[in-house]
Amino acid sequence: MTARDPDSERIVKVPFPISLIRRMDETVASDRGGFRTRAELMREAVENLLDELDYPEAPPERSSLGPQLLADSEVSKNQPGQSAGFADARSLFANLPAEEREELALDDLTATTLTAPAARPFILDRGEASVSNGPLLGLHNRDYVSIWALHRLARYTPDGPITFEDYLGRSTKAAWYYGAQLNELQRRNLGRKLTVLFPTNSTKQPSAERGFQNFAIGTLARRVGESIPASGPLFAWQAVQVSSDSGLVTGLTTAGWRLLQELDGLSLDLPHNPALMERFMTYLAEHAPGDRWGFDHLLAAAADGPERAALVNRFREAHPEWSPATASSVAQGYVARAREWGLVEPRLIEGRYWLTDVGRQFRHESSPITATSEGTLK
Repeated sequence: MTARDPDSERIVKVPFPISLIRRMDETVASDRGGFRTRAELMREAVENLLDELDYPEAPPERSSLGPQLLADSEVSKNQPGQSAGFADARSLFANLPAEEREELALDDLTATTLTAPAARPFILDRGEASVSNGPLLGLHNRDYVSIWALHRLARYTPDGPITFEDYLGRSTKAAWYYGAQLNELQRRNLGRKLTVLFPTNSTKQPSAERGFQNFAIGTLARRVGESIPASGPLFAWQAVQVSSDSGLVTGLTTAGWRLLQELDGLSLDLPHNPALMERFMTYLAEHAPGDRWGFDHLLAAAADGPERAALVNRFREAHPEWSPATASSVAQGYVARAREWGLVEPRLIEGRYWLTDVGRQFRHESSPITATSEGTLK
């Protein structure tokens, strides 16, 4: 590990509420996340937030999710018994179609099961989005949410493509509705973190929407020649494409449609079924080798039970161009996702990461991708 230059650091005094300090201390004491000190936890929290803020704000036109409050009678009619937290977010999913509300209703955790639509969606294989073949940023830390968003696109496009902006707007509105219900399930299932990556904080609407759109779906940059640079999981997995033939429209690829069918039955009853995990990993090996490399590298690094600093260093050794903050973010993102798929133990054991039995078996039986390509997939 490269030594830090003491002249490049400065102590900053920042007042914190006592309740927040206690939560930090409880996290450090319980070994959650592998943080050994308050300073480590605070440093990474600030770096991750700044990484997120580097992404642009959600465009104003998408705020049509905005301040159109549903009448109290309509809220109570559609969602009887929901708490104030649900009601606080209702303006953000105003005018969500009744059939989509019904489809997304969550009475319990079983209702989070994703079933591939019966109707084949519009398929867009030849498109202009291009994406680098590399690991995903650590701010993408749950795959279920991206698969959920891919389901939304399939539901929206049985008769043809829709604009990418319309997809972001409609899926974000649905995500607010879904996230509000998950928040209620989370309250009743203490210890389960169900709302990860879904927008739920209505007091920070732009940030919440930006996090969902950028890190659960993906983003498009300015056109470069004949290509439109893209980032984010759905593009990295080659599950969606865009075309500017008649406006910037989007649809699932053949591979993305196959992914939905192969992951039929995925839910937030974590960890996911090992059979679904193997199908997902096989899909990544074929369509997103850079992302699959991140899982394989994590499994190799965690095989001997490293502490957090050693694990992060293994990622930085593989990508020396990464800053320590980037390596830490990527490593923690893959830890979270590997836990989601049942490959890594859900908690540290004596301050160390360990593979589960499923993780050890998968590592032993699968053929890992040992290097990433710097090329571009299109």
